[in-house]
Amino acid sequence: MDIKSSITLRSFKKYHPRQIAKFVKGFFNGRIFIVGLGRLRVIEGRVVAYQHQKTEKSILIVVSEINKIVAEMSQRKLTV
Repeated sequence: MDIKSSITLRSFKKYHPRQIAKFVKGFFNGRIFIVGLGRLRVIEGRVVAYQHQKTEKSILIVVSEINKIVAEMSQRKLTV
């Protein structure tokens, strides 16, 4: 699936990193929308900011936090 032709998979009304990470972990490619933050891409099970967002510190913090939780969830699954 080409990321340019993908649609928004899910909109989140509030920023709850664990809830978003659970969703992202289950989907490989697409888009999500977080009210107050904007649209983000999901590529290969990781959240990625659009190029024009990469200068916004708040977006980079959110992306990093969600991806960290996704990685923790993946590690936990491997060790169980």
